Amino acid sequence: MKMRKLCIAVSMVLGLAACGAGQEQVSTTIPESSIGASISSIDTNPFFVDMYNTLRTVGSENPQIHLQLDSAHDSVEQQNKQIEDMINNGAKALIVLLVSPKNGAEFAAKMCDRRIPVVYVYRSPGDKALQECDIAYYAGPDDRQAGILQAGLVLEGWQEHSEWDKNGDGKIQVAVIEGTVGVPSSKQRSDWVISSLKFHPEGGLGADSVDIVFRETGKYDTTYAKEVTEKWLKSPDFDKVEVIISGGDSMSMGVVEVLEQNNKKLPIYSINGMADTIEAVKRGRIEATIQNDQDTFMRAAVRMAANLTNDRPATEGIYHDVDEGGSVLVPLKRLDK
Repeated sequence: MKMRKLCIAVSMVLGLAACGAGQEQVSTTIPESSIGASISSIDTNPFFVDMYNTLRTVGSENPQIHLQLDSAHDSVEQQNKQIEDMINNGAKALIVLLVSPKNGAEFAAKMCDRRIPVVYVYRSPGDKALQECDIAYYAGPDDRQAGILQAGLVLEGWQEHSEWDKNGDGKIQVAVIEGTVGVPSSKQRSDWVISSLKFHPEGGLGADSVDIVFRETGKYDTTYAKEVTEKWLKSPDFDKVEVIISGGDSMSMGVVEVLEQNNKKLPIYSINGMADTIEAVKRGRIEATIQNDQDTFMRAAVRMAANLTNDRPATEGIYHDVDEGGSVLVPLKRLDK
């Protein structure tokens, strides 16, 4: 297991960082570097489009960075090829949103053996893969926290609206629409929101308090989420549903659109805090969402990658805690009415 020196910046204005017992002056300017960045896909997930655009913005703001940026269109083969092309074209470090996290450990080991630093964003290759490589890091949300925060919002709404309990049994009958199958972060969000509804320290309802009427993937895709919702509506079991829990805003917008088209109204709880969903929350179309601060963790990823190409501590100038495994977990925030 590798050892990391953890550096947590304590003043963005002064550019100071706390490193071990002492303090040193840290430049707020990202060092000159050549970075390759591959995003799994920007075809159907608006949140990934935002991540892609943040990288493009950071590149334009920092001409000292040579940034090669591309989308893999959800193809592992295409991602592998474009990463090889980036390396051949001079990239000294990588930022990668994995197409397939199940192949993440193998990919991480390969890059580590070649001594190519990688900052993984949003989808981690796994704690073990990070811990075993001194030049592999992760920047993104803590999906367990997302589930816990989402559950807290659901519990508050449940306590405030007794009319949501259609059958008066004191249990929450939920429909869960989660992200991509096989992606650990998608499953973590759903698992943690369900377990937190039961055991949340500030109002969990108990072990037998949640009935899952539906649990299905929406692939973080609005169109696919519409198809799932239409299928649910055809089932007689849909009348049992009291709350809808969504693992991503793009899916939530598909769900609410179909419900409105069918004159149905149910509380929907979402995750990511994108602009259209925030507006939907303000208008009462969606009950609440959790803001996932992609701008912060994507900017952190660029700084970390640039540091690594200059033999600096990856964490230099990063204004969030870095755990011993090398993960920068950017806190999420509740957004409700």
